[in-house]
Amino acid sequence: MNAEKRKETYSLHSLLGFLAMGKTGANPPVSAVLTNTEGQILASAHTQNYGGNHAERELYSRYIRPEVNDRRENQSLDLASDQNPNETYKFSTYDEILSVSLEPCTHFGKTPPCRDLVIEKKPKEIKLGWKDPNPLIVSGEWETYKKAGISIGLDPMLAKVSFPYLQGFLTRIQTGRPWVWIKSATSQEGNFASSDKKKERVSSVEVDLSLQLLRAKVDAVAVGPGTVISDSPSLHFRISEEMINSHKLGTRTTELEPFFEAGSGLISSILQYANETAEIHNLEESLYQPYRVFCLDPNHMPSDEFFQKQRELTEKYGEKKCIFFILTDEELESFHPVLENHIQSVSRFEGISLKQDDGGKFLEILGDLGINTLLCESGNFFPNFLAEELNESDRILEIRNENKSLPDGIPFIFQNELLISEYQVGSNRIFIRKPNGSV
Repeated sequence: MNAEKRKETYSLHSLLGFLAMGKTGANPPVSAVLTNTEGQILASAHTQNYGGNHAERELYSRYIRPEVNDRRENQSLDLASDQNPNETYKFSTYDEILSVSLEPCTHFGKTPPCRDLVIEKKPKEIKLGWKDPNPLIVSGEWETYKKAGISIGLDPMLAKVSFPYLQGFLTRIQTGRPWVWIKSATSQEGNFASSDKKKERVSSVEVDLSLQLLRAKVDAVAVGPGTVISDSPSLHFRISEEMINSHKLGTRTTELEPFFEAGSGLISSILQYANETAEIHNLEESLYQPYRVFCLDPNHMPSDEFFQKQRELTEKYGEKKCIFFILTDEELESFHPVLENHIQSVSRFEGISLKQDDGGKFLEILGDLGINTLLCESGNFFPNFLAEELNESDRILEIRNENKSLPDGIPFIFQNELLISEYQVGSNRIFIRKPNGSV
């Protein structure tokens, strides 16, 4: 396979992973591509929405092999039969290369093991991006493939292009908590709000489409109690015609970044694919809806208008996707009946009592719910609440509008953390940072 064909395959993997991310639930957003040995793409697919086909099963459900028998015998393997230990089998494989961003599963879940299906289909070679850290998977158990005449190995470039979409799943499986993003829109001075906390727009319309697509890529969007009261936010994912018309293309202004950098990779993909995937995301709007996570102050409850907005969204999408955390000085077994009724109307879960220093518990609960990637839309609540919990894989996202001034405003705490990448989108500079105090 020549370099141009390899590049085409990797680009397709990137697009497939991007489209899968945000609608696979707790499952990883895996991409799969089948080519012939010359690099011609025969079929491709990604993991379907939660409970549906994994990428490999979806790919083979779409692929019909030509009737011409293009199988090749492999007589170099010595696999003894049960009846005759001295007998050596001849195996036939097709001249096909299957590349998959994550190792095929080996267990029975909502679908049968993908490993068994792949062996049944007998590609000549399998290229993998990542081994699967899920303890339910027998990872690295590749002798079964080899005995079937299928060569298998890891592909570093495939790992790189799929990393932005798999990082959340890998993080949750390995740590029990989501991959965390803390996002803030700031003025040219680096302030997220005026000193009197007056409600006003900070980011420009040029980045609206990109920021909505970021919501579509995460499994949950969270806000603190101050934002709930001041903004009465909806937090759902949506795309409007105005967003599409106002959208500006982005360019990365930093020259170098680490080879395996999931954060920059995700933002680069959003900027790259925003225009061409807007219609797809719009058509599948209900599948890309994140959980809406609200941290509430029991002494300052949201308005009825706020809960009505959430009930309308629940009715529109046919699913209760709100999660409520109540910040208290001590754990409470129950809340005010009015609040409990509001929560029951829009959430499958009871309200969860948390103390002001329970940031770790907050992340663990969300991880237990299968949330791979969490976007915290912040003023200064989450930078303080999660200050001791952020790790090296977590990312800070600052969108600084150079045409907006908030003199003597409230500064974003994380605006001076270690810079990894910077982008320019119209009048906005987008900074991706790593928290210096990460654990």
